[in-house]
Amino acid sequence: MEPVNVVVGIIVQGKKFLVERRRMDKKIDPGIICLPAGHVDSGEELEDALKREMLEELGIQVKQMTFVCKNYYVASNGEKQHAYCYKITEYDGALQCIEAAEIFWEEDLNNMTLDIDKETIRKMQRLKESH
Repeated sequence: MEPVNVVVGIIVQGKKFLVERRRMDKKIDPGIICLPAGHVDSGEELEDALKREMLEELGIQVKQMTFVCKNYYVASNGEKQHAYCYKITEYDGALQCIEAAEIFWEEDLNNMTLDIDKETIRKMQRLKESH
């Protein structure tokens, strides 16, 4: 099966970044602590998908974003994913937990479930340092 496209949103507050604990009733990766993400619809542009997903999951309107990296990931159900990761640099609205069991600010990469998310945060931090 061909990989599907997903978008990942990285929101930073000081040294902390926003993560979610996925609900246990999710088919893909239940209960993990990860960066907010979602599937790209057929024919949808990546940036439009990120805006839609962050509105659906967090209740925010993304105004500005910066591309960080593209990852390849195989989810717990075997789904192959191309994950396009963006740092969200400006948004309107208050963060809400709509889709996940909970959302919270995290500073310690070791508390995240997925190694790929940890590496994404490291890449984002290196990009910041190089500018």
